Amino acid sequence: MSTIYSYPYTDFAEQSGKITLSTGPVIVNKEGTKVLLHLSETTHQYQFIGGRYDDTLNFRENALTRAQEVIGENKITLSEKDPLILLGEIIREHNEEKIMLVHYLGSIEDEENIGKAQWFTHEEVTILDAENKTSSENVKIATDFFLSK
Repeated sequence: MSTIYSYPYTDFAEQSGKITLSTGPVIVNKEGTKVLLHLSETTHQYQFIGGRYDDTLNFRENALTRAQEVIGENKITLSEKDPLILLGEIIREHNEEKIMLVHYLGSIEDEENIGKAQWFTHEEVTILDAENKTSSENVKIATDFFLSK
């Protein structure tokens, strides 16, 4: 098993670099007005629950497994809709890195039992993003994509 996080790659032109693969749910409340974020213990920025990719699982399984670690016993359900896939580049430790994020629309059974996570409206996510309090641009992009405005 490999946990792919900041993993080395070689492209077709034999150039090397690092890539992050990450899958997870964008959990939206029943009204479709809020997303669930948690404060990363390592970056101290808000992000969706989920994360690093375990290569023994498919993307959907991985999205649920990592998210359950944050939420605990609360049942998470992923929509059958196609995921939002974001590709980009980030700077990590002063080096450029490729990133692929696979976001599934998700919901939870008990919206009060969310562990250390918190609910945020579209407006609140926009403010967090403007103040550089989100882990990356994907938080704002996925919130725009999945939330009813």
